[in-house]
Amino acid sequence: MSSQQRIPASSYFVHKEGQLHAEGIALSHIAEEVGTPAYVYSRSAFEDSFKSISNALASVPHFIAYAVKANGNLALLARLRQLGAGADIVSGGELLRARRAGFSTDKIVFSGVGKTDAELRAALSLGIRSIHVESVGEIEVIEALAQELGVKARIALRINPDVDPATHPYISTGLHSTKFGLEPELARALLPRIIASKHLRLEGIACHIGSMVLSPEPLRDAMEIVARFAVECANAGAHIKTVDAGGGWPMLYGNEERDAQSHAVFGQAIIEGMQRGGADKLGATLMVEPGRAIVGDSGVLLTRVLFVKEQAGKRHVIVDAAMTELIRPALYRAYHAIVPVTDQPDAHLTPADVVGPVCESGDFFAHDRSLPPLKRGDLLAIRGAGAYSAAMASNYNSRPFAPEVLVSGDSFSVVRDRQTLDDLLHNERDDAGGSLREWMHSQASS
Repeated sequence: MSSQQRIPASSYFVHKEGQLHAEGIALSHIAEEVGTPAYVYSRSAFEDSFKSISNALASVPHFIAYAVKANGNLALLARLRQLGAGADIVSGGELLRARRAGFSTDKIVFSGVGKTDAELRAALSLGIRSIHVESVGEIEVIEALAQELGVKARIALRINPDVDPATHPYISTGLHSTKFGLEPELARALLPRIIASKHLRLEGIACHIGSMVLSPEPLRDAMEIVARFAVECANAGAHIKTVDAGGGWPMLYGNEERDAQSHAVFGQAIIEGMQRGGADKLGATLMVEPGRAIVGDSGVLLTRVLFVKEQAGKRHVIVDAAMTELIRPALYRAYHAIVPVTDQPDAHLTPADVVGPVCESGDFFAHDRSLPPLKRGDLLAIRGAGAYSAAMASNYNSRPFAPEVLVSGDSFSVVRDRQTLDDLLHNERDDAGGSLREWMHSQASS
């Protein structure tokens, strides 16, 4: 559109006859059918991304554990399972989602620094593939619970390789200063106890240095450190079955100074790190945990212009989506490309702030973004909304959750209904003990 807004290329969201389509469906048609705001996902986009990552690792035994936190919609999970994915979970709720989507327990790994006793009991009782351990205290709790349940806990140690991924500090997770992982020295000191335990079985070594890693070198370096430690653990008597490089595979949002390398380049870097560290000789499976790289660019947030306001020399485009539907710009000052659904190829572009209706100054999608003239009722598509959008949505300002729509070729289906106000209040009670649902019904009938 202009040098001031770079729109990432897409084979799945393309203007046809002047209208932006998701695969074979015009987004304007979806807006008419389900309203706005709404999340719209291209099935072909996330399927092709998954296959591309799998192909990048095809030269070694590998396992892709999709990071459910990126987008836990059951329809997306079920399709990824059918393609051969496993599930990387970080909560009991995500464990339930993975099971509801049909993932077998031997394809579920449990990450995260703060697992509750109830969550660990559930994971141990189900016998999931692996629990990724991140602290001494967690090892103690898992061992005690495994003894109580009469099982042997299959665990992986998540080590902190202290490799700088050169990404946003909020999504950098592999440095010594973060809350994640175990220092290698501490993990090394724990080895004799773990290997001697009757209730622990160390089967994997893992790391995750951060998200949106645009260069493959940090992943190669981190994987080499992890691989060397895996060999050390194997030599100490551990039965290492998996070496896990974590996630970090990037996608383009539109403001990157350079394009990210291809999946093939990232895959080769991770494989090289594994080989340099000698873990390939263990016969171990290479695991990766991508989320954003699979689903991020498969989605848009579809929103409608409510008002255009000119004030103090600035154009404010006020839309019906908000930070409640996509918090990344407010949380990280993250950039998302914004595309008018109706193409205006010859329009004069001028700066605009694209903002939502929530009563926060931080409720914005873009500042000084070059856009064509817009008016009330126009539709915009906010790109890169397939990951960490619906998954991070909130009901702030008592705003109902937006629906999720899955497009497959020339058809679409609603895979999560729009939340109603009745749904929003159904589990609350007023101070007299009556439910707000009852109050709403009484007001509606009065």
